[in-house]
Amino acid sequence: MFDKYLIYGLGKSGLATAEFLSNNGCLVFALDDNSQKIEQLISAYPKINFLTKLDDFVFDNKTAVVFSPGVPLYYPVRHKIIDLCKKFNSHLFGDIELFFLFNNFYNQFIGITGTNGKSTTTSLVAFVFEKLQISYSVGGNLGFSCFSLPQQKQNHHYIFELSSFQLDLINYTRFHIASLLNITPDHLDRHGGLANYIESKKRIFSNQLPCDYAIISIDNKINADIVANWNFASRLLLVSNNEVLQSGISLINDDLIINFMGYSYHKKMQSEFLKGRHNQQNMVVAFANLFCHFLNKNQINEKIIDAIIASILQFSGLKHRLQIVAKQDNICFINDSKATNADSTSHALSAYDNIFWILGGRAKEGGIESLIPYFTKIKKAYLIGESSNDFAEVLQKNQVDFVMCEKLDKAFVLAYHDAKQYQNIANILLSPACASLDQWQSFEHRGDYFCNLVDDVLRQTNKIEVKQ
Repeated sequence: MFDKYLIYGLGKSGLATAEFLSNNGCLVFALDDNSQKIEQLISAYPKINFLTKLDDFVFDNKTAVVFSPGVPLYYPVRHKIIDLCKKFNSHLFGDIELFFLFNNFYNQFIGITGTNGKSTTTSLVAFVFEKLQISYSVGGNLGFSCFSLPQQKQNHHYIFELSSFQLDLINYTRFHIASLLNITPDHLDRHGGLANYIESKKRIFSNQLPCDYAIISIDNKINADIVANWNFASRLLLVSNNEVLQSGISLINDDLIINFMGYSYHKKMQSEFLKGRHNQQNMVVAFANLFCHFLNKNQINEKIIDAIIASILQFSGLKHRLQIVAKQDNICFINDSKATNADSTSHALSAYDNIFWILGGRAKEGGIESLIPYFTKIKKAYLIGESSNDFAEVLQKNQVDFVMCEKLDKAFVLAYHDAKQYQNIANILLSPACASLDQWQSFEHRGDYFCNLVDDVLRQTNKIEVKQ
């Protein structure tokens, strides 16, 4: 396809791309801004030509540059590789685009993006494909490099979670089904402002054909503006959690209402695991993806719809994201360690009542003041980590009962003791609203420790339902 390839950025996806190409006889050069990383890789990958600086590479019109989405491309400074590619007519794109060029024949590509919720929605779509025995692979921003996925398949479905950085590197990739959950200001330093960020998100629709589907939640104002000024070729499927759409799919108070392409159904879709308004959006967008998949095959009927819903309701969510770890008697244990800021924690506090809240860590800008409207749901708070003193002041001013714990294990034991004394349903919630790096290696490390505490305590009793 190209005479030579330059892989710029050797993180997980860049290295997987370089390894795949070199193992398949391609002439591959590789460069990373971290020179120490290059030194570590040279002996392990003898087929790859590692460079120490960009000036050592000769560009031409048969060159493909596979650029890492983790490296700033346009802002705060325009990367010089853009002008080099333009000068020599080289081809600049990301690994997903190259993967598409190699694998688009006889296969379907599904893309899902949004500021929030894209990981859960992507995982949910993949989960239903698995349950319904549809051939698929899942990757992209979700953590699986596309070049680590099975290739040279037929009638296979590649389901990609896509960040704005990845979408900036797409020029040709066509998504047969593309979804936009929401847009709120994020990564503006990398995009130079909100307008550019919105344009990056819209690129997911840019190469669709009239037979493809674009799924958009119109509950977000920016999304609604995109719909109002729609100028893409694909068929538009609107979804909402606020209103019953005359043409589209709605999920309101667990009622799924379908009015699209001549199909009309009204079903219940109430999840035991996916709580909160944000998860209602994730579910309706995931359902819409499956609906479009079967619509393309002319297989939509009530039996298929019931099968999709039944599969969605089996999905227990992603680990560390409002993950129901276990239930015992009146207590539900919830691991929301992924909530590293107040906005993320707001989803947890809005989803549950009677909360015994474990919070704290390395505080983000703004602290927890934005969560004050949810404080009436808190039965007691258990403070851990660096933020304890600052958070204690906020809780005290708002008459929230709390105790200083410092460590997670102490907080868990006290919360468990208090929840057992509570007469109604009690929710022990780890939703720190903070980064983890004051005491933990990562939010996953913190969440795993919480899960282990749950197992250690509950397995000493007989009445336990552990959620796998």
